[in-house]
Amino acid sequence: MLAAGTILDGRYEVLAPLAEGGMGAVYRARRRLLGDEVAVKIVRAEFAADHEARDRFLRESRVCAQLRHPNIVSILDFNLDAEGRPFLVMELLSGPSLREGLAAREAPFSIPEMQEIMLPVCGALQLAHDHGVLHRDMKPANIVAHDFGGGTRLHKIVDFGLVREMRSDSTRLTSPHMFLGTFTYASAEQLMGDVLDARSDQYSAAVVVYEMLTGHPPFQEEDPGQLITSMLRHAVQPASERRRDLPKWIDVVLGRALAKSPADRYESVAAFAGALQSGDGSRSTMRMSAVSPAPASGLLGTYELGERIAQGRLGSEVFRGTHRALGHPVAIRLLRRSPDHNWDAVRARFLREAQTLQVLHPSLIQVRDFGEEGDLVYLVTDFIDGPSLRELLTAAGPMAWPRLQPLLVQLVAAARALHRSHGLLCGLSPDIIRVPTDEDGERLMISTGGILEAKDLLATLGDATLRGTAVADVELYYVAPELLTGQNADVRSDVFTMGVLAYELATGARPYTGPSMPALLGAMLRGRPADPRVLQPTLPDAAANAILQALSAAPGDRPQTARDFGAAISVGSPPAAG
Repeated sequence: MLAAGTILDGRYEVLAPLAEGGMGAVYRARRRLLGDEVAVKIVRAEFAADHEARDRFLRESRVCAQLRHPNIVSILDFNLDAEGRPFLVMELLSGPSLREGLAAREAPFSIPEMQEIMLPVCGALQLAHDHGVLHRDMKPANIVAHDFGGGTRLHKIVDFGLVREMRSDSTRLTSPHMFLGTFTYASAEQLMGDVLDARSDQYSAAVVVYEMLTGHPPFQEEDPGQLITSMLRHAVQPASERRRDLPKWIDVVLGRALAKSPADRYESVAAFAGALQSGDGSRSTMRMSAVSPAPASGLLGTYELGERIAQGRLGSEVFRGTHRALGHPVAIRLLRRSPDHNWDAVRARFLREAQTLQVLHPSLIQVRDFGEEGDLVYLVTDFIDGPSLRELLTAAGPMAWPRLQPLLVQLVAAARALHRSHGLLCGLSPDIIRVPTDEDGERLMISTGGILEAKDLLATLGDATLRGTAVADVELYYVAPELLTGQNADVRSDVFTMGVLAYELATGARPYTGPSMPALLGAMLRGRPADPRVLQPTLPDAAANAILQALSAAPGDRPQTARDFGAAISVGSPPAAG
């Protein structure tokens, strides 16, 4: 479909074809600005003109972009080419698919080898199900390896193109009786065109496990009619009868996951994975499954919780953690129900800000996982080993301009990336910005999105702030005054936040303070703060003036975009010594 050298959207140069399917083709491509390679999936011209097919492809893009997990291929971009064909940009996976791996092996996988691949894959599926998303085409060809070097390999789920959201039948992309999956890995209800739920994906994953351990799927008739008949009517041959060295508990676990009726399977993919991990497949356990706790899953089943490392927004706490299956370090932000806040509003804002961070940028920490357990909401990101800006200020005091300017340039770049994705960083404070150091120097890393609407801020304030007895919510010092008066934020509100951060980092003091929210708002509306050059003489005049302008009470008096603010702080240079 596309020739080598074709440029898509002015940013992606097609290098070579990778694969071709019924709906489109996948190409290796290069991002012209960054120079790295990606995979581009583009719809065929005949499908591009079909509104239903285009809707299906757009749904794939939106769904995949929301599923952040180490074992799900990352979606980087979506657009239309010059001919109106939708295309999807994904991370380029370096390894073979599990289908290729199975074909290349002389012997089936051992149980530990199977567990190493399928337990994380099941964790990824569980994340999708927790978001109300089915895959509907789980098979070895859609589990692809990625090698990171140094012997590190992950297997990632690809091709959510057949998904539908479970929350509403109105989201179906095909008629109820049109089957799009692959027969061999399909559940009975999928073959019959019935309504599906997460247990259908569990069945398909169990077929993959069966094939990994025995070298063959449970049913393998060549004639489609005979295959479907066997899958609907015949019992699955126990895996240990095909491979004598397999333990009997494998037969029990797979027998339950491969049951014809969804009601007879495990209640979730996480429970199935727990049984595969523990080997707890005795028949007595199966009979008691209705009253026995499921195998460990959820937050503590997936992550090992370490020490507390920081205070987060909205009263949340941040902990160091470790992904149990993968062993890599993560940061886990926990938000617990509190009588001091409107829980529904806090919970909604917490998740909305997490979704805002689904933007690829070196200064934005990617959200990898989030979920709920009772009165607890949690969010998981990569762990960044470095101090917060608050810790740097406490330890070393105000920053001279040569150190401050590169950090502000990075802050502006991150803000511009968020703005392109309709996100904001309004209300960001030094407490939730980390600054690791590598061979290139200090790197500013933002761990949460900003406030978009005044109602998000006002509905989540603590009781002490609302009563006017104190400013209990630290983020108020970094919020533009228009939000405190009930107006929604825009990019100029972010310019104000960046101005507050720049002022505080340069001087060690906040530009506006007050013992209560009304007093703080009054200080913001009365006028500009003291000239920062009094406390930080290394500030160039242009930078100091840009910071003061950014702190203007009226949005129209500030630099109108992050780019404008960035240009103003970039032109200055430190004054000569002496």
